Amino acid sequence: MADSLLPTLRFKSDAAMRRRFYPSISFSHPAKLHCGVFLEILHRYNIQPGSVLLDPMAGSGTCLLAAQYGITVLANELESHFCKPMVEAWAKIQEAGPALGHTMGQVLILRGDARCLPLPDASVGQITTSPPYAETGLDDATSPSERTKRIQAAQAEGQQITPRMQRYIDSQKWSG
Repeated sequence: MADSLLPTLRFKSDAAMRRRFYPSISFSHPAKLHCGVFLEILHRYNIQPGSVLLDPMAGSGTCLLAAQYGITVLANELESHFCKPMVEAWAKIQEAGPALGHTMGQVLILRGDARCLPLPDASVGQITTSPPYAETGLDDATSPSERTKRIQAAQAEGQQITPRMQRYIDSQKWSG
């Protein structure tokens, strides 16, 4: 019976908002964070203008909406094919925000592994994410160099490199 005492939040489809701010390719992301749910999180947890919000696995870039409220957004994504649509979405959001009377926050879109972000300590006030759950074979590696060594050893032994491991290798080449 306690379940009946819990409030229920219901959200309409966010398709109209996605069409307005996001390129059509963002609809293909397998795990989009609902725009209404994200905006509810901003409101419910009182994330204020001037705050720094990190999404370490930004995916389709729903977190970019926070910039319309004066929040600085750090959007990190491992998979490069989701980074370009985020850049396109940010351009659309920047066009619309001031027209809606909003003071825009800044956005930085990063491509890299969420387990080794190039951020100084205490540089982020809030984190929001919807993490993917996948086996990489690297989950207990403690540093980027350890992960790289494991991948190189697996390759030397003739083991098959998973697509996720290959994306990690590619992200390290890209980020230098």
